[in-house]
Amino acid sequence: MLIADDEEHVREGIELSIDWAKFGVEQRLMAENGAEALQLLREHKPAVLFCDMSMPEMNGMELLQRIREEGWDTQIIVVSGYDDFVYTKAAIRAQGVDYILKPFRKADLEQALERAIAAWSRKENSLRDERETEHRLRQAGALLDEQKLALYLKGEAAYHEGIRSLIYKTGLSAERMSAAFLLPQNRMELVDRRFSGDGELFWFAVNNIAHEALRRYGSHYLCRIDEYQWVLLTSAEQQGSPDLHRSYIGKVTGAWETTLGLQALAGLCAKEAAVESLPSAIQEARAALLQLSVFRAAGGAGAAHPAQSAKLPGFAAQEVLLLNALKNKDKLYIAEIIRSFVQSLQRRGSLSLKELQLCTSEANLMLEKEARQLTQKHATDLSVPLWISDLGEWEKSVVRQWWALIEEEGGEASGTRGIQPIRDYIDKHYHDNISLSDLSELFHFSPQYIAKKFKELYNTTVMTYMTELRMEKAASLLTHTELSVSEIAGMIGYADENYFSKVFKKQNGVPPLSYRKMHRGS
Repeated sequence: MLIADDEEHVREGIELSIDWAKFGVEQRLMAENGAEALQLLREHKPAVLFCDMSMPEMNGMELLQRIREEGWDTQIIVVSGYDDFVYTKAAIRAQGVDYILKPFRKADLEQALERAIAAWSRKENSLRDERETEHRLRQAGALLDEQKLALYLKGEAAYHEGIRSLIYKTGLSAERMSAAFLLPQNRMELVDRRFSGDGELFWFAVNNIAHEALRRYGSHYLCRIDEYQWVLLTSAEQQGSPDLHRSYIGKVTGAWETTLGLQALAGLCAKEAAVESLPSAIQEARAALLQLSVFRAAGGAGAAHPAQSAKLPGFAAQEVLLLNALKNKDKLYIAEIIRSFVQSLQRRGSLSLKELQLCTSEANLMLEKEARQLTQKHATDLSVPLWISDLGEWEKSVVRQWWALIEEEGGEASGTRGIQPIRDYIDKHYHDNISLSDLSELFHFSPQYIAKKFKELYNTTVMTYMTELRMEKAASLLTHTELSVSEIAGMIGYADENYFSKVFKKQNGVPPLSYRKMHRGS
């Protein structure tokens, strides 16, 4: 709020006449003349201006004209000692909310302020809606471009001039690019624990970190083929050698690990590629990746797979044991069988990605076969992603799919008996960093079963329910304690105070401190 008047007692009179907290006004600025008011307006962009018409250096008419010319959204309330049509006309041109004569009444000031804030809010909401619409359209356009390029890179779409246009949009040269094929190793864990199951938010963070790591080194583009397969294209014009390209990939993967704890395998194409030859370059990078070990060596992920004389254990050899456990609906035994198999892979000392994919293919064939027998349908949802490259993530994924077989057959408790204990656990541990993966391991249900049944029984998602519990506790602490926002955020499970404040505002409509003021009447 800005009050511009050359008379101090008038400025004080306006300030003392209004119950500012009632209108949500947190900051009031004072100006003695029009020039000072214009400077404050440019610096602070106040929502409302109380403006006198007769002031030194720059009078009210000049000030209103400058506001109109510069296009400010500040709402104008003229408070003047002159009942002059020229002044009134200036206020109308500036789209003023009201013209109040001195001496003013408190009721007139507050009524004018209420109208001004309402007008400002409408305009702000309209601008916000426009910005959000533009942002969504840009996001949708970028996602569509990524999907088109992904189809081409996978070899599922033929080359056409539109592909060249997509490359130009990224800033890359269509004639000289370097390609790398990347696999996130611990994606599932990070999405669950750090991003509350939000895969899009995870990808947003991954993309931003890659951009920050490479923005000094020329044009680049990170493209999702799917959740586990990523392609990084960089400009070969600024590189000059394969070693430099490798160093760029190292910068990206190193930044991911430092910032997010994300580990990644990378396969590189040794040759430069033009846009027409990108799919073959990706195939070469993918082939290089398949030879890498999924175990992290002392030098980090991506070490070449050493010669291995020990025979690769076959997952198909576990079929008899798994079928017996499936028949008895014994989830713990299923987990034990799969864990034992993974341990046999670890004892081998080395495991290439290609070898792990052989195990994945065997696991998926077995899952599909059993799903058809049990449910008489193709097991499109019961499969392990082929490009998982972390043994721990692979184990969890296989276990969950076998558990889901039992659940699809109806081998779980009906009603609330299976899910009520999960809700009770969340009620007691909402301040912990609980993920669907944690609940899956604790209660021996697949994450998809928990998510589905929880929504059916309680008409909300697990994460939404936990967020609402946290926000209820935060609201109580803000109202009844003197704890700081940072302390409250930590108590209910948020390490980042800013993120907590955003979630709180989304839930309650106001930031934490404003909520505290409102509910304490101060």
